[in-house]
Amino acid sequence: MIKINNKEYKIMHFPDNSQMHMDFNVSEYLNTHNSFYIEITWLYENDEEMVSLYYIVNHLRRVVPGNKIDLKLPYCPNSRMDRVKSENEIFTLKYFCNFINLLNFTHVYVFDTHSYVTDALLDNIINLHVGSLIYGLYSTNNYDLIYFPDAGAMKRYSQYFKNNPNMVYGSKVRDWNTGKIEGIKILNKDGEPCDKSDIENKSILMVDDIISYGGTMAYSADKLHELGAKNIDIYVSHLENSFFDKEKGTLRKRMKNGTNIVNTIYTTNSIYKEENNEENFNIKLIHKF
Repeated sequence: MIKINNKEYKIMHFPDNSQMHMDFNVSEYLNTHNSFYIEITWLYENDEEMVSLYYIVNHLRRVVPGNKIDLKLPYCPNSRMDRVKSENEIFTLKYFCNFINLLNFTHVYVFDTHSYVTDALLDNIINLHVGSLIYGLYSTNNYDLIYFPDAGAMKRYSQYFKNNPNMVYGSKVRDWNTGKIEGIKILNKDGEPCDKSDIENKSILMVDDIISYGGTMAYSADKLHELGAKNIDIYVSHLENSFFDKEKGTLRKRMKNGTNIVNTIYTTNSIYKEENNEENFNIKLIHKF
């Protein structure tokens, strides 16, 4: 979805549905209080929107030259492809950022970037920091413990809970022959193994930036329940639609089977769309862009 000054722009097509039909009356979208500033919000759904964005920005620059145009991009697509391991892999994040830079936005606002490479590649980037959102959720619900699914998430988010001793993180146990995750070890912030006394009867908030199939979260919840956790909720900035995959959605299947593995998933609308929650999982939006 693309919004201009908070008004959705509807992408239309010619009858064969293969080409976009762009019809854009600028006066419908200009902010009458500040006609020299335009904010485009792109809630990414598909790559066709990239072409629409290109057309829209160039049209705006022709019709209302001199305007400042900001892009709000809550979820930056291709962020997972932040490096390549062989010459055959395409560095899609780099090329996506090159495309955004080509449009010469005054600012590009991104929410909780999945990779710091994104910060390095995007010109004029301003991070919409997640700290107040997570800390507010943690404080309001009086959780006993914060859990990060890996050391990277611990490093990334623990800064928002300085001097808080109630933080633990997960370390994956893998079969190195197959690469399959066989379980999770729970460690305290000093890297020492947790035992039942550290977890038992605790209300826990898991924190990470993104869920796709949710395997790591599911294995983590298994281990935390094994150690006696009383209640587990999740905060994730970006909840991908792959969560709802009936074949591959590991966390979805656990929750669907009534395991009570996770009570509530808190997220934003950066990717998640409420209409995709047809099975009525307990997913709550705590911020909308």
